[in-house]
Amino acid sequence: MPTSRITDTFAKASGESRAVLVSYLMAGDPDLETSFAAMCALRDNGADIIELGAPFTDPMADGASIQKAGLRALAHKTTLADTLAL
Repeated sequence: MPTSRITDTFAKASGESRAVLVSYLMAGDPDLETSFAAMCALRDNGADIIELGAPFTDPMADGASIQKAGLRALAHKTTLADTLAL
């Protein structure tokens, strides 16, 4: 989502006096098909912004839950190209 769309999302929510629902998913956890279905469910149920994580081998800055999700996705051979294709 380009920065202007993010800014627009926050501005719209502010104008409606409501919070912005920002969600996060790790691509490929547990698999790509489920990741896509989860993204669609979030969109259909009110998520304003969906952050999609790309798994990588050295997730030092991530918390334990995201690290584990990334390692599971890597075990299923999820690539950056797979993530971008979602």
